[in-house]
Amino acid sequence: MAKRMKSRFDKYWGNFENLNMLLVIAVVLDPRYKMKYVNFILSKSYDSLSGRLKLDQVAGVLTRLYDRYNDSLSEASNDDIGVDTSMMSEAGDTLQSQCEKHLEEEGNIEKKSELEKYLMDNVEKTKDLNILAWWKASSNRYPIVSKMARDILSIPISTIASESTFNTSGQILDSYWSSLPPKTAEAFICTQQWIRSPSEECKF
Repeated sequence: MAKRMKSRFDKYWGNFENLNMLLVIAVVLDPRYKMKYVNFILSKSYDSLSGRLKLDQVAGVLTRLYDRYNDSLSEASNDDIGVDTSMMSEAGDTLQSQCEKHLEEEGNIEKKSELEKYLMDNVEKTKDLNILAWWKASSNRYPIVSKMARDILSIPISTIASESTFNTSGQILDSYWSSLPPKTAEAFICTQQWIRSPSEECKF
């Protein structure tokens, strides 16, 4: 039984290259651990060079994911103001406005991203922290990263019953727990989004 459990562990956790990177990102999005914990674990598990390469791999995935969320929110924001922008006169293209835009872009380059600010802030010391509640309370401070956390931390880790891991008589899974079809998973995600959306009164 121990060998079977070890083989299952090695299948999903034994090799870093086979590891689902979202599991590592979920640890980073835990305000009690962040990237410091991942760095600590990698330094204990691998030599200096391998640990650094794997940490860079995690950081790259995290940054690309953040950029995707940032771009999607920026597009939504631009759509909201698109009508007003199209009605502006060409007088805004003066030399002064171009200079102001240039200075603003330079300032944005020097600014730290929301993700960098989150990672640099101190970790939470509370052991029994409600992570989703923490992110909900911090949504104004980290609007983009909080959306990442909401989506990633709400993903069920497994649909397999926990007792199947320790069962010596073989699998005890029924057709419901063995898998979730993509359409069902999508329905769960959409339902959660509808539930969390603020209610709006219908006007007749």
